[in-house]
Amino acid sequence: MSHHSKKNHHEKGDSGGSKEGDAASKVSPQPNGGKIEVLAQEYEDLKKKVAELEGLRQKFLLAAADYENAKKRNAREKEDFVKFSQERILRDLLPVLDNFERAVGHANTASVNVSGEEALQQNLKTLTSGVERVRKQLIDILKMYGLKRIETADQMFNPHFHEVVAHVPEEGKEDQIVDELEPGFMLHDRLLRAAKVRVRVSPQPKTPVPEEKQDEIT
Repeated sequence: MSHHSKKNHHEKGDSGGSKEGDAASKVSPQPNGGKIEVLAQEYEDLKKKVAELEGLRQKFLLAAADYENAKKRNAREKEDFVKFSQERILRDLLPVLDNFERAVGHANTASVNVSGEEALQQNLKTLTSGVERVRKQLIDILKMYGLKRIETADQMFNPHFHEVVAHVPEEGKEDQIVDELEPGFMLHDRLLRAAKVRVRVSPQPKTPVPEEKQDEIT
């Protein structure tokens, strides 16, 4: 009987230990329908990590949205910059346009009231002087923005700044610029337009005419 009692006592002890283990663990379902048991502390740690990951996901979504908004804003700002980047120079050029209109208006008015050749010449001289002042004003404004005319007078041909339009066979320094057909310009240190020029080349030596040909000519 004592043996039977010990057996029962052992079975009760096993049963009691199983209940204590259940109280200290959590059951988590598996994807295949089974279950696994984890300690309560591990379960709480997993929940905290999941919460942290969710927080990071939300931050990532907000950062992605901010990035897209910043891209759109930068695109709009770039478009506005390109559209209005010339606003300053155009504003400075408006007085030049005003002076051109005044010169043309003055010339038209004077031509109506003019009488005699001397008065006509004086009117033309006044108009020329006004146009020259406007031209100088325009050049000064363009210089302010870095525009510089390329020198060609008495210069040697430079393929970086000059474009040969024609060659002139004559005596003198070869590859020297004879005249300028269209001015060239630099914008700061960058070539904006090459100057179109004519360049001197050595004249071809005359081929002597054979004696029999000279006899035929004579």
